[in-house]
Amino acid sequence: MKKLIVGLYASAFLFNSAFADLNVIADFGGESALRFYEPLQLQNSPEEIKVVNPNALPAEFHESDLLPIVSHSLKPGKVIPRQFNLPGMQPIFLVGVDELSKKWLAQRKSLLIKINAVGLVVNVDDYAKLQYIRQIVPEILLQPVSADDLAQRLNLSHYPVLITDKGLSQ
Repeated sequence: MKKLIVGLYASAFLFNSAFADLNVIADFGGESALRFYEPLQLQNSPEEIKVVNPNALPAEFHESDLLPIVSHSLKPGKVIPRQFNLPGMQPIFLVGVDELSKKWLAQRKSLLIKINAVGLVVNVDDYAKLQYIRQIVPEILLQPVSADDLAQRLNLSHYPVLITDKGLSQ
């Protein structure tokens, strides 16, 4: 009981100091810090704006700026089917703008739409050719991408190819 009473007195003193008024230790008159920021302010004049990095991307960017896309390790040809076990993988396919890819894409259009596959155009040198191949299957997303890394990882050397959770097929 004695410990409880001592504890209550101690806590009363501690809480009393918690609500005490704050003491101002130093007041330097509220000098403005604006003079430190003035050298950092930019001028609004467009003539004075300098390009810091000439290799930076332009403010407006168009897909044709990415072209040409070249996948050095891939060329049109026959693909040997292989099996995978990759549950949940988004189906993708690799095509070019060559005649074999155009025929392959037209023949498998309904399957590619059904499985919601995403297309990677791995060899394309011209924006008009990219647009032409997109017109074959306008329902499917076709992106120009270099697929050398993917080809190396999957030991691929030819396209067109469909890559699903079950494996490679042509």
